[in-house]
Amino acid sequence: MRPPRLLLDLSAVRHNVAAWREHVGDREVWAVVKSDAYGLGAVDVARACIDAGAARLVVFDVEEARPLRAAGIAAPIVHVFATQVSDMPAALTLDVTPSIEDAAGARALSEIAQWRLRRVNAHVAIDSGTGWSGVPASRAAELGREIRDCTGVVWEGAWTQVAGRDSMDAQMRAFATAVAALREEGVAVPVLHAAATGPLLWGRSTGAVRIGAGLYGSVRGEMLGVPELHTAIDVRATIIAVKTFDGATPLGYGGKSVAEPGARIATLRVGYADGLPPAIADGGGVALINGAACPIAGAIGMNCTMVRVPAGADAKIGDDAMIVGDADGVRLDEVTSRCATIPHVLLTALAAGMPRPRRRA
Repeated sequence: MRPPRLLLDLSAVRHNVAAWREHVGDREVWAVVKSDAYGLGAVDVARACIDAGAARLVVFDVEEARPLRAAGIAAPIVHVFATQVSDMPAALTLDVTPSIEDAAGARALSEIAQWRLRRVNAHVAIDSGTGWSGVPASRAAELGREIRDCTGVVWEGAWTQVAGRDSMDAQMRAFATAVAALREEGVAVPVLHAAATGPLLWGRSTGAVRIGAGLYGSVRGEMLGVPELHTAIDVRATIIAVKTFDGATPLGYGGKSVAEPGARIATLRVGYADGLPPAIADGGGVALINGAACPIAGAIGMNCTMVRVPAGADAKIGDDAMIVGDADGVRLDEVTSRCATIPHVLLTALAAGMPRPRRRA
């Protein structure tokens, strides 16, 4: 019995990076490869992104840069969270641009730079309304006065994280005010990056764009003015049973769904233990079997999922069913919408629940 399979199509990743670059014009595209590129393999994803023209890579933990450097990837890497003092030596060793949020961090970075007899680039993390990381936007001027004379540090950039569409406008105003305050105090921050995939599509962004889920084909449900992307993951499960029921039969846990007499039901070897969100069963999820859209029936089990096979459709034990892929009905955003979740959650869940993704160059 074959377990479900996850395939990462690197040619689709390269296509998507090129599409984003065309979409944003002369602004830089930075590829977010944090959390091992959402569990899909940071080294391979990073290489594909750089090959397609991504200008920098983005990590959440400094140590995420180590396997990238060990693999020979020399592209600039930016740490998008306030870098802890204990991580600063590693950041400089790995040639990662650190971020600071307070004077203590700036002084520590300055001391390390002087000890190493080199100047280092750093970015200022600005909290415009998430609380995760950064100097509060209202205190940017104060921080600017405290850090402007830090010897050995080049204040190359500033960034913020947007919490959501509803807060975006207020956060972008706060970010702009904070950047202006830093510059008035002599902290240049010429490189700005405030947009992830969502804010870019929502039309409010500035500077470089950090693309994460968009690398794999997500446009976050937007329909107008977005690039044509390809779903870069292909998730398949094997049919392990096909049954035609003589009488009405409850399906799965809870018995909320019923197979009527004559219904043909296929059972797929995939479930929530493999990262398939249970909510997809209530959201109208489908699987493609030999080109036919087969609606999910009953609750998602730990290891199996049932689907209704339409009349005349070909489905037999051993056949593959596509759960996510670059085809109508199962593209990344379509599946995400049916699961009532975001692409980041779906990608990381599937990557964590399935064997290490195979790659297609």
